[in-house]
Amino acid sequence: MITEQRHTTHSQTAWFAFLYQPQAMAWLLVPGSIWFLAGIYLDGWAHNHGKVDNTFFTPWHAVFYSGYLASALTLALVGLITHLNGKIWQRDLPASIRTAIIAAPLFALAGITDLWWHTTFGFETGIEPLLSPPHLALASCMFFVVVANARNDNPQQPAHQRIPFILSTLAGWSVVTFMLQFNHPYGIVWPETVRSGDTGIMVGIVGLLANVMLTAGVALWMQRQRMPFGALTFVLVANALLIALMGDEYRFGWGALATGMVCELIACVLRAQPMWFRLRVSAILVPTSTCLAYFGVIATTSVVVWPIHIWLGVSLLAGVAGWGLVILVPRIDMRTE
Repeated sequence: MITEQRHTTHSQTAWFAFLYQPQAMAWLLVPGSIWFLAGIYLDGWAHNHGKVDNTFFTPWHAVFYSGYLASALTLALVGLITHLNGKIWQRDLPASIRTAIIAAPLFALAGITDLWWHTTFGFETGIEPLLSPPHLALASCMFFVVVANARNDNPQQPAHQRIPFILSTLAGWSVVTFMLQFNHPYGIVWPETVRSGDTGIMVGIVGLLANVMLTAGVALWMQRQRMPFGALTFVLVANALLIALMGDEYRFGWGALATGMVCELIACVLRAQPMWFRLRVSAILVPTSTCLAYFGVIATTSVVVWPIHIWLGVSLLAGVAGWGLVILVPRIDMRTE
């Protein structure tokens, strides 16, 4: 009897020790994050397609908040596993997971605030849901929850073991693009509807440059982490299709695919070069190719009403801004690579 109890205790200890391993913990966090991300985009799709009414308790909110619950319970389990291994989560877990554990209860508080906000001020319409203070708080907390694996990565691992990190990067970026969809170039296609001289063309340029620079930041981050070939293309295409879901503009997935393939092929050509050089080339290449692919998709499927002075100038300006992005990131010590 005592022998059996010791064997059971030993098995449980070994199991908890296995779950505490970085790779096991990373995979443990993946399902909840993907569910959470799917929930917010499903809710956004419902809002953009007139599938909601003036009530808080909707099927779309059910998916969204159940995704949060799954993520929160998983993070609680991670904290428990850490404790059972004789560790302290505030000290021994990666910084991104510690931040996610803190953000999870704050999300619940923001959700309660959102319910009160709707009761007091009514329901938002148009772009108001993307700028509502409770929704901004929810999105901020959600971002830190879904990027729990963003710092739990080892560039020396095989490609298949780095999938949690890739998915975490996609989830975090997709939360940001979701909140910026009110002027996302895949949502409102200004170049095919607004001619030069209209106020809309300025709005379109700002929206395009803002989102292109976010894309460049994600691409540089992934390259700095030495992501396996194909990872950047996957993230670009998946994010493009998610944001396209809001306005049924799936054609831009092809532009994201072209951008990713070109950038990764050039990265392969430059793989023998030092990291600082590769990042500087990518800082120019990614924004410029993203813009050119965007305009190329529009020209292929419709017509670009912006004159060449604008669409080509914006593409080149994006490359210049990308170069500035690298210069203004002092924390990346590229010359030591």
